[in-house]
Amino acid sequence: MCLAIPCKVIEIYEENGEKYAIAEYKGVKQKAKLTLLENVNIGDYVLIHTGYALEVMNEEDAKLSLETWEELFEALDKMDNEKDSNK
Repeated sequence: MCLAIPCKVIEIYEENGEKYAIAEYKGVKQKAKLTLLENVNIGDYVLIHTGYALEVMNEEDAKLSLETWEELFEALDKMDNEKDSNK
């Protein structure tokens, strides 16, 4: 199963004849090949898996997805804290 968090494209460049993007989520930057997509622009949100940008998301859907991920991370942190306090 593949899980991907939308990342915002902050840079696009070409290297050895291939297009790449640098995309970021919460300060973490990731390099991704743009071989599988056309018309990716700086500011777009993309889903990345195994070093390839697989899908461009519209900003509204990306932000909804990111909000959902944040809720999940908060719930997991809460569960971890409760588990630690029960030890």
